[in-house]
Amino acid sequence: MATVSKVFKDDTTVRAKLPTGAAVAALLAALVGLLTLAVVNIYSDMSASFSKSITLNAGIGPYSGKEVFWLSAWFVSWVALHFALRRKDLNLHKWFGAWLVGMAVATLLMYPPVFEFIADTLKGG
Repeated sequence: MATVSKVFKDDTTVRAKLPTGAAVAALLAALVGLLTLAVVNIYSDMSASFSKSITLNAGIGPYSGKEVFWLSAWFVSWVALHFALRRKDLNLHKWFGAWLVGMAVATLLMYPPVFEFIADTLKGG
């Protein structure tokens, strides 16, 4: 439900202030999607059988399955977060800052030297 902001002096227009929860839900869903892609990428590097099992197209290999995980996580989390947050008025500055930090971490986890090191460490090699 939208709330109405106050009317300013000499201003005859009323501006509706929409809750910011839907925007935060979209930001967080993008983060969930990229973090899912990073985790699947690491696990794919750790396990040859998992890598083979998510290969949906031999031309591009396991990347095809990674994309399915990424898009599924993004879409499902967006729907769930939208319904959970759509009526809430959240601090966009705080959530955008958290999103930026999360995206930096997720991007770092996608960097080959980083995800290969993590996968080798978790494999014990």
